[in-house]
Amino acid sequence: MLRGLAILLVITWHYPKVGAPEAFLTLSRVGWTGVELFFVLSGFLIGGQLLEPVARSETPSLSRFYLRRAFRILPSFWVVLAVYLFLPSLRERALETPAWRFLTFTQNFGLHFNAFSHAWSLCVEEHFYLALPLLVLMLRRARASSVVVGAVLLMVLGAGVRSALWQHFFANLDESSPAWRDYDTLLYYPTYARLDGLTCGVLLALARVYRPAWWARVTGTPWIPGALGLALLALAAWVGEVRVSWVSTVFSFPLYSLGYACVLVAMASPAASRVLGRVPGLPLFATLAFTVYLTHKMVIHAVHDALAPHGLGAYDVVTVLACAPAILATAWLLHRGVERPMLRMRESFERAIGRARMPSLGTPTS
Repeated sequence: MLRGLAILLVITWHYPKVGAPEAFLTLSRVGWTGVELFFVLSGFLIGGQLLEPVARSETPSLSRFYLRRAFRILPSFWVVLAVYLFLPSLRERALETPAWRFLTFTQNFGLHFNAFSHAWSLCVEEHFYLALPLLVLMLRRARASSVVVGAVLLMVLGAGVRSALWQHFFANLDESSPAWRDYDTLLYYPTYARLDGLTCGVLLALARVYRPAWWARVTGTPWIPGALGLALLALAAWVGEVRVSWVSTVFSFPLYSLGYACVLVAMASPAASRVLGRVPGLPLFATLAFTVYLTHKMVIHAVHDALAPHGLGAYDVVTVLACAPAILATAWLLHRGVERPMLRMRESFERAIGRARMPSLGTPTS
């Protein structure tokens, strides 16, 4: 469910705002937090994958981890990137970022809003995938309390960096200054500004793996973390109402991350899992979340371009109703044509590697 909620929020953020009803504009103001929810989920899932072997006194396999991440992320990303590079008619706006920045996952540094700019979050994820396994190996013998303190300090450091950048670049700017264009470039897209959600997710994974009794107790009463999460999200929305302020710059990201982390705990309860598992179409939508994220902006642009000559605007009923199935159909085609075959290939690679590592019968081993 949470993956579906995250992608719906992202779509509301990216959907054109001209002519939008007030109710949609109100919802879309928090659409950007869908990425923060994705970060919390990623930190929780990836953190769990790496911490579970450590809890069993095993060493996580870096080669296996990186292989799995590469097969999961790169093929679909490369296909969509190729479309952006070689089919300019499908771009939602001009493509200013050079291809090498996408391929090296450095696009989120120095980024100004342009075509496929939403790939910035994949850059943050890739940096996370590179750094977390190494941190887990370095800290696998550290006390859990020390890791928690380090994670909190990391979030405090991120807030401090955002505060310092705000004070240096934006505190004395007039609201009409063109320099405001650099706000997202310095304080929204870069990895150093967006570690809160990933850190909160990893902390939840740490609690689930190393404090299973506490985790069972908390998820057994989901209304408590759920209510706390909603309260934190409401506070975050209030703080972030004026997005370009010192208070929102410093505190919005951690508040949203903590709120979504609490909601994740509530949704991880057995009762919530049973209920959500019965919702028709929800598992499929969650499965398509990544391919929807990659393609939704170009699909919205293509639908609007196709219907505009007929006098249909972004908020005409026909346009809105056409966008939803078009987004899902494109995501499904990418999932079936690229993502699923690559995941099957990944399984074949893992089996082959496993067989190669097994000693042959009758061979003495030490």
